[in-house]
Amino acid sequence: MPNYNKGQVNFGTPGEIINSEIPSRRLYDFSDRIAELAPEESPFFVYLSKVGKVPTSDSQFRYLEDRTKISIADRSFLSAGGATLVAEGSNMSMDFDTSDGAEVSWLIPGMIVSVSLNATASGTLPAFGNVRINSVSHNAASTTCGITSVSTIAGAAMTIADNAQCTVIGTSFQEGSGSPDVWSEQMDNGFGYTQIFKTACEMSNTARATQYRGYADEWQRIWNLKLREHKVDIERAMLFGQQASRGGIQYTDGVVGQIIRNSTAIDGGNVMTYTSDKSYYKSNTAAQWTYDDLLTDFEVMYDPARGGSASKLGLASLPVISYFNKLGNGAGFIAVSSGGTEDNPLRYNFNQSQGAFGHKVMKVETIHGDLSLVKEPLFRGFSAGFLALVDLEHVSYRPLVGNGVNRDTSITSNVQQGDEDLRKDMILTEAGLEVSLPETHALINLEGVN
Repeated sequence: MPNYNKGQVNFGTPGEIINSEIPSRRLYDFSDRIAELAPEESPFFVYLSKVGKVPTSDSQFRYLEDRTKISIADRSFLSAGGATLVAEGSNMSMDFDTSDGAEVSWLIPGMIVSVSLNATASGTLPAFGNVRINSVSHNAASTTCGITSVSTIAGAAMTIADNAQCTVIGTSFQEGSGSPDVWSEQMDNGFGYTQIFKTACEMSNTARATQYRGYADEWQRIWNLKLREHKVDIERAMLFGQQASRGGIQYTDGVVGQIIRNSTAIDGGNVMTYTSDKSYYKSNTAAQWTYDDLLTDFEVMYDPARGGSASKLGLASLPVISYFNKLGNGAGFIAVSSGGTEDNPLRYNFNQSQGAFGHKVMKVETIHGDLSLVKEPLFRGFSAGFLALVDLEHVSYRPLVGNGVNRDTSITSNVQQGDEDLRKDMILTEAGLEVSLPETHALINLEGVN
């Protein structure tokens, strides 16, 4: 934290004392120190500054999204329309549906596809048939893509219903055959904007020279407030920002803003379902979201095939933090889900500890992945029930740095007009938030929690 003492400012090189009366403008790098000032007020910015800082040399920065991992792990698609497969070894054509967002560029001749033939009922054996792809016709302009020739492998004639689940289960080739066709997927391009944040600190020289009761150095007090204000402004933008460029002014994305803009709402107790390129937004009441519900949602959120990591940061409002810790009378998160009031260590493991960056962290460990809960004091009002699940591997703090100029947080002294009898300094940050692979992030709105 900067040390302001009797008109001297220590915010340059460590040990460097800058006399506040120097009339010339001086620029001081403050990028590493601002995150350490009141970290509990802006936890998301602190995490980004410490573990997710990636400088950009362009105010419109670009990034790549790699979903190849998803295609390899899943390799499923849906049939389009109905089709009948005749006896084994016969050839036919069929279409598959890509309107649900499934990627199908990886289908090549020689792949074996298992086709679901019925819905599995209680006491009923599942029915499926396997076919070999002989040729494929990809049509990027259409929501359907044709398998122009497919042959049944074994069994009697089969009827394939519309939207039947199809899954690649390997390849098979003739003895002495040549190499197979190749497939590849291009990574998706994304972009974001840096935003210019400015905060000024101003005081007349008369006020600066006056000693006050309670806090003798009023300039120091105001400076501390303005630094915190600046940092919290960045926090708000990186939570609620909406990416745009209007009238020469750029606006960065926020993780909550992107989720809300780029997701389909899920109501009540309905579970999350995976969709590529989409975030998750789920609205629940306290009674609709217990530990059991969390595990069901985490099956999707932490599925390795979805490209995310096994640990997420949970930015939670104060009421949501309280909800996680309520154990009695069937009114809390654990009690409702377990059907009683006793902690069951076989089902869940909650640990409270002091985090590395000045935050108190509540660790929720599940069979699917871990959630590090941190208080987000800016979630209040309309966002009082928010729990933002952020995959830190897919968010980055992008300060503008290039050509020897660092636009990360800095302080410029003495920006007042030349004849003004006052002191005015300015805090400036130009940076943006990169949010990639939106399907790895989610927002839970726990309505009515208190």
